[in-house]
Amino acid sequence: MTPTHRNPDLEEALQGALDEGSSVWAVGDIHGYREEFETLLDKLELTDGDMVVCVGDLIDRGPDSHGVLSIVSESDRIFSIKGNHELLMSIALGENPRREDFWIDRVGGRATLDSMGGSEQEKRENARIWLNYTDSLPTEVILNRFRLAHSGYSADIPLDQQTDEDRLKSREVFRATIPLDPNRQIIAGHTPVQMLSNFDVEPPDGGIWRSPVLLEDERPSAVLLDTGIVLRDPAHRPRISAYDLQTGRVEEVHRINQVLP
Repeated sequence: MTPTHRNPDLEEALQGALDEGSSVWAVGDIHGYREEFETLLDKLELTDGDMVVCVGDLIDRGPDSHGVLSIVSESDRIFSIKGNHELLMSIALGENPRREDFWIDRVGGRATLDSMGGSEQEKRENARIWLNYTDSLPTEVILNRFRLAHSGYSADIPLDQQTDEDRLKSREVFRATIPLDPNRQIIAGHTPVQMLSNFDVEPPDGGIWRSPVLLEDERPSAVLLDTGIVLRDPAHRPRISAYDLQTGRVEEVHRINQVLP
């Protein structure tokens, strides 16, 4: 029996696409940058059978979270797992309104609400409607050769014992000295690759981050796709990136719009 934090239909569709030789693109944190996301999708040149799976954090800080949510939720080939920002919105607008100020003022929820349109009350009501979608997103996708989770996994807990908290908020996968899954490459976002030096890990000169720890088939044991679209310093080259699970090809689009509160 598949755990409720997974979506067996999605996993079957993604694996089927890979088995048929189609591209499955994993996309890093988008954070409301609809225009950049649409440009990235154009660069992927999707053909029949190709699919896209976002690693979460569709919302907050960018100018059009509503637009990003609409693109993903309305597509029959673009999907997403849940990120910690989707969780923060759910907590703030649902189970714990006392966290609303933190979401709005500290982590970009103001930008998400403003993308919903209408009066302040209507913005909140419209955002709450989106919880029906974002709350249903899986926190993990497990395929034959890949494992996707927004933040990766905690290094000292067996994978089948980890919680949504581990999958959405941990910052350990990039410091692991052995593969956390010996058979699958872990695909994650959450931590901008430009900021890895804060964790005593060498950031890449460009592109995505690939772990120097290898699987037996010599693939990197983990890949990070958050390329810092919300970083304010343009010297960091803020961008969103996509990684083709089939071929290892990477595409990226640099930020066009400003970061909002």
